[in-house]
Amino acid sequence: MTARAAVADLLTEHLPDDVDVIPYARNIDSPARSTVMLRLDEVTPGVASGLGTYTFALLLIAAKTSPGPADDELDALLEDVLYALDRLSDAGVTWSSARRATYEDKNPAYEVTTAVTVSKSDPE
Repeated sequence: MTARAAVADLLTEHLPDDVDVIPYARNIDSPARSTVMLRLDEVTPGVASGLGTYTFALLLIAAKTSPGPADDELDALLEDVLYALDRLSDAGVTWSSARRATYEDKNPAYEVTTAVTVSKSDPE
């Protein structure tokens, strides 16, 4: 299983059922419900041999676009995601920052920097 698939699966398992998790960064229409999209930004070797750190941006996208309701939706989504990430620290998943953003110039969003340390395995 890839690091991306592992993070997507863990988020899907730990987030509420009304949140869509999209494992790849891509252009989407305005989402019908709260959405978390994964974007792999960097891979670095670990200190110990056989380990690597994958740095992802989690794009948290609100379905609503009106300032008040969208902010309420996005705040709740951010709390859910940060809580899930904190619960995943035993699985090697950590987060370091959450910055306000906008998706496709219309949907309020956050970008959460997340890292996961994984053991490298031989290709099969």
